[in-house]
Amino acid sequence: MADAENKPTTALDKSPATTDAAPGSPAKEPPASSPTTTTALPSARDDAPINTAAAVVTIAPEEELQPDDSDEVDSVFDDGDSAIASLHSSTTSLRDELILQVKEHGRQYQGYLEAKYVLPMDEQELERLDFQCHLVWLTLDKQHSTAPIQNIQRALDVGCGTGIWAIEFADEHPEAEVLGVDLAPVQPQCVPPNLIFEVDDLEQPWNFTQRFDYIHCQLMIGAFQDWPKFFRQSREFLAGPNSYTEVHDIDFFIRCDDGTLPPDSYLAKWHELMHDAANKAGFPLDAINKVPEMMAEAGYIDIVARQVKWPINTWPRDQKHKELGKWAHENFSWGCESMSLALFTRVLGWSADEVRVFMISVRKDLRDRRLHAYWNFWIVYGRRG
Repeated sequence: MADAENKPTTALDKSPATTDAAPGSPAKEPPASSPTTTTALPSARDDAPINTAAAVVTIAPEEELQPDDSDEVDSVFDDGDSAIASLHSSTTSLRDELILQVKEHGRQYQGYLEAKYVLPMDEQELERLDFQCHLVWLTLDKQHSTAPIQNIQRALDVGCGTGIWAIEFADEHPEAEVLGVDLAPVQPQCVPPNLIFEVDDLEQPWNFTQRFDYIHCQLMIGAFQDWPKFFRQSREFLAGPNSYTEVHDIDFFIRCDDGTLPPDSYLAKWHELMHDAANKAGFPLDAINKVPEMMAEAGYIDIVARQVKWPINTWPRDQKHKELGKWAHENFSWGCESMSLALFTRVLGWSADEVRVFMISVRKDLRDRRLHAYWNFWIVYGRRG
């Protein structure tokens, strides 16, 4: 199996307060009664020089989760307690010459203008993406956005995937025109009349003929290579001073506050290998914790960021986080192989069989309720000003 040395540092031995703190800024303790912590950056005039030093923020995580000791006798998460429903997604056909399809290791990958996904885009992955979108919806307390958006006329969904978010947002806002853009044409044909989908690479220069009141970007960590460019372009294509860009994404560092996740566990090793491969491929997996500063540098104001913990399974005592853990466990047990297969084989030189065998041990760790580990999920939005 591939050598696992010289891997990036994980956050296993650091508390999130010190890990997420900006250099030179003191870590802040979250309020004991608050389930999430929100931090806002100072406002600035559009024509004023951006004081990036003043824009450096310390964003504290949620308060520490407590394990559900009453269930510790059943230490391994029951796969039979599955949150999976059949989330079927039909596909639409666009001009075949635009689409590059490659089959690797039995999975189908798609791209446009020679830009490639590191995730497969076959039916199995499309169902997981719909499932993952539901996990985010639960995380946001069954909302599709948190920015204080009003009077939306046009909205853009960046990297819309299967289109499920765009469809539901268009249903919620029949007064708005909604555009979903992705590299792969995997969206359904039957959609609300105020929604259209386009195939495009949004890391290229944008050429939209109209601007947007709201730009939504969800779970694009590992897809974009140049995040500062994205924020410059998104701000340029916002319609006015009360228009917003909002980002929902995971900080793909596994964390543990009580020492129950051994640094040499398969779960910790998987994250180290993922960061190693993604960095070599040019798709950093730790970009989300830099998003508030990148938005400020692009000229956004009134930037608000908060974090919600995604437990690896149902280990927390708190009922909301227990539910989030149930869905997060299914998402990552289902998706760990698809997330890893292209990166590990293309970049790290593993064989497909080595990846599949390794994922058996990763899934075993994900099921183990004695491991009180979690990821931070970030919700960040900023106003054009």
